[in-house]
Parts: sequence; C-alpha cells; structure tokens
Amino acid sequence: MKFIRRVLLAVSVASAVAGVIRFKGKGVGAIKQGGWRKVTDPKQN
Repeated sequence: MKFIRRVLLAVSVASAVAGVIRFKGKGVGAIKQGGWRKVTDPKQN
C-alpha cells in the first residue's frame, strides 16, 4: 500500500510539473514557430 501511494504521488507531481511547464510557454509574448508555409514551385518561374 505504501508503494502504491508513492507511485501515485510521483505521477501526480510529474503531471503537475508538466502542466506548469506547458502553460508557462503559452504567455502573451510567446514566440510561435513551426506550422505550415507556402510552397513555391521553382518550375513556375
């Protein structure tokens, strides 16, 4: 029973830390990278 409590505590702490890290990067001044960009066909030139 003590082992299960420790495992649950470790999982909950890890998920809390991951949530804080995830939401901390979504600030107002966050830099947006990646995504789609327009592909130019060199044959059309």
